[in-house]
Amino acid sequence: MSRFIAFLLPLLLLLPGGAVLAQATPETTPAAAGTRWESPDSRFSLPIPTGWTSQTRDGVGILTSPEGDLVVYALDLPETNPAKAVVAGWRQVDPGFAKAAIDVVEPPSEPGIDRTVVVTYDLGQRSGQVEQAVAHVVGDTTYLMLFQGSLEATMRRAAQLQIIATGLEIAGSPQIDLRGATPRTLDAATLDAFAAYIDDLRVRLDVPGASVAVVQNGAVVFERGFGVRELGSGDPVTPSTRMMIGSVTKSMTTMMMATLVDDGKMRWDESAVDILPSFAVADPAITPQVTVQDLVCACTGVPRRDLELIFNAETLTPRDVIRSLASFQFFTPIGEAFQYSNQMVAVGGYIAALAAGGAPDTLEPDYARAMRQRVFDPIGMTRTTLSFAEVAADPDHATPHGQWLDGSLESLPMSAERFALAVAPAGAVWSDAGDMAAYLLTELGRGIAPNGARVVSAANLEHTWQPQVAISADESYGLGWIVSDYKGVRLIEHDGATLGFSAKAAFLADAGLGVVVLSNAAGASLFSEGVTQRLFELAYDQPVEFDATIAFAERQLAEARAKLAATPTAWLDPAAVESFVGTYRNDALGEIAIRLKQGTLILDAGEFSAELRPSPTPDAQPGDYIAVSPPLTGLRVTLEERGGGPVVVVHDTASADTYAFAPAPIDGPPEATPEAA
Repeated sequence: MSRFIAFLLPLLLLLPGGAVLAQATPETTPAAAGTRWESPDSRFSLPIPTGWTSQTRDGVGILTSPEGDLVVYALDLPETNPAKAVVAGWRQVDPGFAKAAIDVVEPPSEPGIDRTVVVTYDLGQRSGQVEQAVAHVVGDTTYLMLFQGSLEATMRRAAQLQIIATGLEIAGSPQIDLRGATPRTLDAATLDAFAAYIDDLRVRLDVPGASVAVVQNGAVVFERGFGVRELGSGDPVTPSTRMMIGSVTKSMTTMMMATLVDDGKMRWDESAVDILPSFAVADPAITPQVTVQDLVCACTGVPRRDLELIFNAETLTPRDVIRSLASFQFFTPIGEAFQYSNQMVAVGGYIAALAAGGAPDTLEPDYARAMRQRVFDPIGMTRTTLSFAEVAADPDHATPHGQWLDGSLESLPMSAERFALAVAPAGAVWSDAGDMAAYLLTELGRGIAPNGARVVSAANLEHTWQPQVAISADESYGLGWIVSDYKGVRLIEHDGATLGFSAKAAFLADAGLGVVVLSNAAGASLFSEGVTQRLFELAYDQPVEFDATIAFAERQLAEARAKLAATPTAWLDPAAVESFVGTYRNDALGEIAIRLKQGTLILDAGEFSAELRPSPTPDAQPGDYIAVSPPLTGLRVTLEERGGGPVVVVHDTASADTYAFAPAPIDGPPEATPEAA
């Protein structure tokens, strides 16, 4: 199913006059994993996330979160017009619903679905409430999912909402199942066509450079560079061009951890605090329950808090990262819902470094040493490193590129990526296509490297592939890997994203086929996924399907950029922001300055600066701004008055956290003064 944000609704469904809908058949016991709600006529069903409850009222399915602050309604109507069906659906479940849509999109439909329409009413930026409708048309019937809830609850249980949104099953829908099918051997003509597709897609999606490697049946069958290492340089990308792989690092960290389990130096189920006594989370009762495996399964309930890494990039240390976990809120209980935390994975890698013989005061070099000794060297990954200095001294390395809100690219200094060093086990590795091919061959070889060396046992390597927590209806998180399938064939993969690079590693574990895609542009995951899907389509003689998703994304981007370009040239009213010029501080993110330079509003965080312009989002209000320049393009910032004084609020869109910056005490002359527009 198409992916989108999902939302919630009032807990009581009232008919006119206040009468509660009749014929309710509630299920009050929280659902176990794998439970589904089925419509009374058995025409369709939806998964019930772990811990949620379900009930049926007048044929309408009502799925409610454990806290009762998220509700999803499911129903089907005899209607071929999705717009009419959505209106009728709201009228049936909530006659008082009267919000106007702020956005309507029609993404590509999944096989067996005639049309899919997503209607958004509120993103919660000001109201705190999020509301959305999703309509799938099949024949003469429209299947509806209506979401309502608070923004905070939506972000807290976003993965569980994805499980519902992507889990619709309609009776009789056709399913393509390639289990048992053997992928074709990729010959020269097929790979040449694949290469042509890659370069065409790279140009379409404005990716400066990329390197791609394909492995099949124990050998590297494709290894090629595309584009340039830096815009305007003319220096070509080669298969040996080093790039950051971002979160693909996580799977390498868990491979290293698996070697330590092999050697009896730690156990997957060992308490983290037994290896690192200073480890602590916000709830002292939970601290001893967190195991080594929990740290790398994205299932502890600790949410993503990347802004704290980026804003403190110059000063943050591994010890700081470990200490910070004691202040992190748990969104959900351990094991209940997918929550992605780079800090958690980093601590898992550092604990592994301790188990390998490291010391608490030298965690960063000890982790790098363990990776070199246990993963990189045994596999033969000679161009893979955690050293920025080594990469900078190598003439064949790519330059990171960030994207402005209007789509234009800008090269970034390597220093922009140093935020990853404090959480190195989660995303600081540099590699090239050749080394990554050797890595995939080791994974597909169940721990045996291309050189014949046994790197890790098959049992503990495959343990990292086992699903631990659901991300959506058809994806789960393992240990540093995302586990899903390609039309029934088991797929193990992970994306990587830094401020200026994108990466993907993916392999069909039981079919001997894998691909790695590295590129020197932020936000190039669509390119990586397009390359991966095209390879699988070619290997299994499937029609070109994913390109429709790419075309849809291209249209959405073009529309957004046109809207941005149509905004009046006078982006900013200097008079509205002059009172906010100055220096501010937040305990978690440190110090920032708001500057006004020749009519341009700047947020200066020291490690980076960003141009701010009034937000173009549908629910934006006066005082809402958005960063239009890299490296944090899209960062939401609000300038507001609180208690008679100026406050700068930075919004973390990954967790719905907000960071309020209060004016910093002035020591000496002001750092910034208003300038004339």
